[in-house]
Amino acid sequence: MVAKPLRFAFLLIEIAAWVVAGTATSAHATTLELYGFGARAAALANTSEAIADDFYAAYSNPANLALAKHIHFGFGVEALWNRFGIDRLGGHAQWPSQLPKDNYLAQLGISTPLPGWLQDRAAVAVAVHVPLGGPTRLDSLDHRTPHLPMYDTLGDRLALVAAFALRPLAWLSVGAGVQVLTGLDGRADIGLSVLDQRVTYKALQVDLATVVTPLVGLTLLPRDNLRLALVWRGESAVRYELPLAVDIDQVGRLDFKVKGVGLWLPDTYAMATSWQAPRWLATAGVSWQRWSLLPPLAPDVTVRLDNSQLVRGGGQPVDLIAARNLPVAMGAKDIAVPHAGGEWQPAEGWIVRGGVQYRPTPFPKADGEANYLDAAATTLTLGLGMQSGNPLEMTRKPLHLDLAVGWTTLARRTVRKLQADNPVVATSVYGDSWHLALALHHDF
Repeated sequence: MVAKPLRFAFLLIEIAAWVVAGTATSAHATTLELYGFGARAAALANTSEAIADDFYAAYSNPANLALAKHIHFGFGVEALWNRFGIDRLGGHAQWPSQLPKDNYLAQLGISTPLPGWLQDRAAVAVAVHVPLGGPTRLDSLDHRTPHLPMYDTLGDRLALVAAFALRPLAWLSVGAGVQVLTGLDGRADIGLSVLDQRVTYKALQVDLATVVTPLVGLTLLPRDNLRLALVWRGESAVRYELPLAVDIDQVGRLDFKVKGVGLWLPDTYAMATSWQAPRWLATAGVSWQRWSLLPPLAPDVTVRLDNSQLVRGGGQPVDLIAARNLPVAMGAKDIAVPHAGGEWQPAEGWIVRGGVQYRPTPFPKADGEANYLDAAATTLTLGLGMQSGNPLEMTRKPLHLDLAVGWTTLARRTVRKLQADNPVVATSVYGDSWHLALALHHDF
């Protein structure tokens, strides 16, 4: 009588144990952080903290919003084609390598100065970052699966950015904003009758919790053609918690819970400067990213099954199984990411852009059990800006079209496992990606 429900119970335990063996969310950067927000920022190799003053400044530096004199509306699209590779010496079918997928996304936003006594002194903006391939996604991979967590679900983040700026002095502008993300919480309660082979009770609850991340910016204007910018973007994350409770007739209660963090972004402190001349602009900056605070990517998984329905005569139930996975330490380090860019106006209505960025890897060598792979990345960018008169015939302002293309290449990084019996033996990560951005915007 008892054998059949016990076999069923241990089938559930086997499924749960597969998860306990080690999974990891693998989305820890987006195109905003790696390549910049908008086509102009992408063309300047993510060097826009000192120059962006349209709605894209809501993310890059909210303080710059107060420097614009017109209402600004626009939208953009981006595509990312990943061509990374992982070479392995040895391997195991249970842990095949996984490479990042291509991504497509869009942005839409508006910024406007405030009227009245705040005119030329204050502004607000709102922008939305939308993945075109689907909603925010969290992948769950075994930590032994060779993969690139920095790029795995790069663009799959739905985010709303809103910001406010104030210019109290002619040489000073300050701003603050928020990124609004969504966390996932839920719970499932299920009752099972093994003998009758049916579900006797089921209930599901899912909560989408709002996560607000701060942004603060400051811009100094010591001269009309010189800007100095400081920006802080707070740590942000999409968190999840998914408990499952199953009451199994004639056995007991199975409690299974998985929780963790996905799409984690570090505290970032950015400093940038720009110099404007009649026909050219130069900008440079560096960002300090606190990757040392990276939490374990492996979800916290707990499994517990008791024999409460097998106990008779007032006996105390005991756990048939009680397991919890051990977190995998990340060992990441803080990094400084320098970048520089420039613009040149060869003729009226045309702007040529270019830039370079170098990102050292925050991830340690994957010489242990985990296979979180990454390498130092160099990004080269080119861009073109055009003005096309006033086709909308709504204002005297022209329509702007910005195009950017970027090439990111990883320096090959080969790592041999410390344990001779590790089935992966060694990994070598390499490759590149192409980033294309297009934006159409207009002042009113």
